[in-house]
Amino acid sequence: MTLLDSSSSASVAADGHVEARFGARATRLHPQWLREQSTEPGQIEATNRQRLFTPLDVEPGLVALDAELDGDTLTVVFSDGHRCRLSVAALMQRLGWVADPEAPPAPIAWEPGAAPFPTVSWPAIAGGLDEPGVAEATVGFLGDFARHGFVIIRNTPTTEGTVAEVANHIGYIAGNNFGWVFDVRNEPKPTDLAYTAIELKPHTDQPYRKVQPGLQLLHCLANEAEGGDSVLVDGLAATEAMRREQPALHEALATIEVDFRYDMGTDVAIDRRPVVQLDSAGRFRQLRFNTKLDFPVPADGADLDAWYAGRRWLAAWMDDPAHQAAFRLGRGDLMFMDNHRVLHARTAFDPTSGHRHLQGCYIEHDGPDTRYRLAVRHVADAH
Repeated sequence: MTLLDSSSSASVAADGHVEARFGARATRLHPQWLREQSTEPGQIEATNRQRLFTPLDVEPGLVALDAELDGDTLTVVFSDGHRCRLSVAALMQRLGWVADPEAPPAPIAWEPGAAPFPTVSWPAIAGGLDEPGVAEATVGFLGDFARHGFVIIRNTPTTEGTVAEVANHIGYIAGNNFGWVFDVRNEPKPTDLAYTAIELKPHTDQPYRKVQPGLQLLHCLANEAEGGDSVLVDGLAATEAMRREQPALHEALATIEVDFRYDMGTDVAIDRRPVVQLDSAGRFRQLRFNTKLDFPVPADGADLDAWYAGRRWLAAWMDDPAHQAAFRLGRGDLMFMDNHRVLHARTAFDPTSGHRHLQGCYIEHDGPDTRYRLAVRHVADAH
């Protein structure tokens, strides 16, 4: 079925741009932008679909000479002699007029009780996407993750190293000074507060890195000690609430730079960023929140009164049980969470009362995004 109606049209303007109307929307399309959309033979490598020509291969004064709409195809002839047929659906996606059908769902700010607690069983997603039911289960699992920023994966093997198997099934492990896989348990000489038995307030991991780890996996091998319950808080919901209720404090956390420091003498990592990071449109992008490691920079004009008040407001909001999803990990449970958005915490535990051992690792956002898109394609092909 065509995307267009009888009012749709395409023509070339005097300056060589293409003036197009796709349904109710009209636009002027730059000739070089259109030229670079070409997927005709010789323009892209067939296997990886990467462009074979470079900017130096395109004449500076390139213009369109002819443009014609036929069904859902826009055909354009250029002054360099190239002729290409372009999908109107693809062009509308690149213009931002229609949603990318393969993109994961948009994030939804959540608080406990306002949304279902997302879980998935590992056997349902552990196979290849061409195995019965796996693609559908993967779309559900990673769709929940995109919306909520976390999913609890149940029924995983309870052997050491399982966290790496799960991570490499969804993406690729990103190593750092804590190793490719790290053990979270009470240590006599802890290299991080996570390796103690004390309470940990809601935080994001490793804000001091130039590239903060994107996703964290924590796999429960044993949780027999008294205490040690897990807590998750949605940083998107927290910062949205702050922007509504305390816009000046939100502005301070989004603009004043902070030195985040990990320095135990024998190892050091430092980065300087705001606590709240926004994109060019002012939308939430990332949160770096760890009150054990942050030092605001007293630059000229920086309102540190507002910054400290904002950090306190955010810490109090996150510490409120009404905003926390609290639960206890059992053997074989694995927390899969977005470290740029969801903050995690735990209650104190008594290491003399029983064994508590988690294994963790990090991956980046590209892995789940890629696997979601491939799963969507498998589901579509099956139907």
